[in-house]
Amino acid sequence: MRIAIFTNTYWPTVNGVAVSIANLRDGLERTGHEVYVFAPAPPDFDLEEDDERTIRFPSVLAPIEADYPLAVPISPRVGKTLRKLDFDLIHTHHPVWVGVWGQWYARWTDTPLVTTVHTQYEIYSKFIPLPHSVVDAFLRVRVSSYCNKCDIVTTPAVSSRQRLLDLGVTTPIEVVYNPTDLSAHSHADGQAVRRRFGFGADDVVLGYVGRLAPEKNLNMLMDAMELLSAQDPRLRLLLVGDGPSREGLEARVATGALAGKVAFAGNVDHADVPTYDAALNIFITASMSEVQPLSFAEAMAAGAPVVAMDSPGGSDMIEDHRNGRLVPPGEAGAGMARCVREMLADPATLPKMSEEAKQWAQRYDKPAVVERLLEVYDRAIVLAAKTE
Repeated sequence: MRIAIFTNTYWPTVNGVAVSIANLRDGLERTGHEVYVFAPAPPDFDLEEDDERTIRFPSVLAPIEADYPLAVPISPRVGKTLRKLDFDLIHTHHPVWVGVWGQWYARWTDTPLVTTVHTQYEIYSKFIPLPHSVVDAFLRVRVSSYCNKCDIVTTPAVSSRQRLLDLGVTTPIEVVYNPTDLSAHSHADGQAVRRRFGFGADDVVLGYVGRLAPEKNLNMLMDAMELLSAQDPRLRLLLVGDGPSREGLEARVATGALAGKVAFAGNVDHADVPTYDAALNIFITASMSEVQPLSFAEAMAAGAPVVAMDSPGGSDMIEDHRNGRLVPPGEAGAGMARCVREMLADPATLPKMSEEAKQWAQRYDKPAVVERLLEVYDRAIVLAAKTE
């Protein structure tokens, strides 16, 4: 099967969707399929680093988020490739920008179309410099109308499926987990990372891996950490990643009670993430925007149970008191601190949850997810043929 993937984000950008698509592509190609990825080229990116099946749009930096490139719909190579090749299926990953162009191409060529809804897009409306109610309403209509022009919609969580139904999506919706390459996590060793940041053998390291951006609610982590460290000197926090919130977070740490207790690793190569996850005792996040975060699966595969908000992304992946803890959103940082304290109160609790987390993570492993997705592709092809 020859498959075209259209996405707003791809390597070398590092985020959950980009990594998920890279894993998806690798899994499909390992099973004998031919995959082309159409994505924006980050400014100053050397196109010689791409393989022949990665086709780039030129891009500009987004005005509201400086490290997120927006594709420009002018690319001779994209046009040439689309004219030259026939695709068996189009798979888009966003209801705007490149995703819209992929949908247009699929409908123009009568090619079966699958789209994946990765996140709750309306959550991001508050970061757009327009009236919140207007942007929120636009995004809700945009998502539902886009999905209803596809043959099948996939989403990585049951809660997200229900949300799409509530938005008025009538296209068949299939739950397909984001494929995660967990092969390196099960035997990763985090000791070198712990030594690098000066963590002792008795220190309890809480960690977050992801973008340092406003929608991730990272100041809530800082609130929790201040409460925890005031009562337990063993507690440390490791933030892995970069983004627009980093400067403010570093300033808060430098001038407050958390000096010497929070480490910033910056961006790391994704191949090195397993060693960072293995360095953690607990993965902790206050984000409310994800649907099925890859970072949760990766952390659990390395043995770190997850403390997350009791929101759609968290409740779909975390079973409270088994592979992690769910924090009622209204409790904010105080609730996060309470859950961590309860996990550490009994020395037997954390090791037990670590083993549960490892077992739980296997459902997200790449081979199983790719097999499931291929079933969805076959169904999309059948549905598209019926509508011709």
